[in-house]
Amino acid sequence: MTDPRAIEELLPAYAAGELSGEEARRVEAALEASPRLREELTRYERLFVLLAAAAEQEVSVPEGLQGQVARRVAIAAYLGAAANLAGDILGAYGRALVYYLGLA
Repeated sequence: MTDPRAIEELLPAYAAGELSGEEARRVEAALEASPRLREELTRYERLFVLLAAAAEQEVSVPEGLQGQVARRVAIAAYLGAAANLAGDILGAYGRALVYYLGLA
């Protein structure tokens, strides 16, 4: 008898058609004996259909978003470098100031 948990772990690969012949036969035998496993397989099959449909949809980046992200990254990097510099130069007082200003 095959461990039911082992079969459950194989269900996604079975639904995707990725199992070898022997593994697929073990899963099929377990599916014949278990309505619960058949329901779980149906869920995976539905999930794969949804994922395939989502993968086909074109995703567009809103105009100006790349520039906004680049600016925010640059500002964060600048503030991080300034905070480190203040901490290095001023020691504990600098670190306290950086903390107080919310830069760390």
